[in-house]
Amino acid sequence: MKSKDRKRIRINAERCMGCMTCLNACSFFHEGECNPSKARLTIYMDPFTGDVEGSVLASCDECGGMPECIRWCPVGALKYS
Repeated sequence: MKSKDRKRIRINAERCMGCMTCLNACSFFHEGECNPSKARLTIYMDPFTGDVEGSVLASCDECGGMPECIRWCPVGALKYS
């Protein structure tokens, strides 16, 4: 499989409500604690505009093909495709 054909986690900023559930799920799965600063993705919501920005860090291993962040996102803002 070519690298450009590889599945990856995608963040839909328009659907994201900034709840940080994905960050807590990621850090709990990998580090054993709910600590968003230890997650393998970042989410930032501007408190004034509500605009959301997010990215997946290079250290993300996509939980071996079953990303916990996607599993726990309550609004479906994350996709694995």
